[in-house]
Amino acid sequence: MSVLEDDLSALEACGSLAEIRRVFQRIIEDYGFSSFGFMDASHPWEDNPLLVSTHSTAWIDTYRAENFIATDPCLALARRTNLPFHWGSVPLPTVTGKRKPGAIKTMEAARDFGVNEGLTIPVHYNDALGRRYSSVCALFWKDPANRFYASLKLNSVQLHLILLYLAQKIVDLYAVEIRAQTRNFGELHASPLTDREKEVLKWAGMGKTSEETAVILNVSHKTVEAHIKSATIKLGATNKTQATVQAVYRGLIDI
Repeated sequence: MSVLEDDLSALEACGSLAEIRRVFQRIIEDYGFSSFGFMDASHPWEDNPLLVSTHSTAWIDTYRAENFIATDPCLALARRTNLPFHWGSVPLPTVTGKRKPGAIKTMEAARDFGVNEGLTIPVHYNDALGRRYSSVCALFWKDPANRFYASLKLNSVQLHLILLYLAQKIVDLYAVEIRAQTRNFGELHASPLTDREKEVLKWAGMGKTSEETAVILNVSHKTVEAHIKSATIKLGATNKTQATVQAVYRGLIDI
């Protein structure tokens, strides 16, 4: 059996996101990477997307605190392409004044954490319900950059294949964990949501922003946000995306 087949078999055997994190970390270390971060990039407006990562807590906290999700040039490019790319190939804006663009701040912050290069692999796929998802996996490289380019030349195809498999495995396991969580909330099809709360979650699940949903329902943006917040609390979710997923798997909404 080849190394690639071994890696895919190891991922297939994982039964939880925690196992995925451990096994995939072992795989990328074999290729010379120090850590990884897999993020659901389906909704650009989402502040706290699904994240499976072995990055340091300090980096994740910095990324969130500085709102790099809104300025990360690699994440922006990943939403527009199917092809893997390394960070040095991503064009950055020109500094024209005293204030640095957010894209440059994002990449400088990564270097401050000891990262010399990285590989971003976009993956676009459908979940078990046929909903379209986009995700991005960033692989961090802390060794000298010349070793990164040599490794990339040899291993980019294998890494891309592994990531295509990993993405589907993560979303499937996430769905299983969400279904398990719903058993803590009572009967699977019992509906704690009002009709309007279901409606706003349904539009969110179809990719509409709160502003777009407000126009569709002919209500204010604040009203939509209030319904989303209420539904999220009732479902015991931590954010809009998780609330929508739980509502689907509890049979409360159809998308």
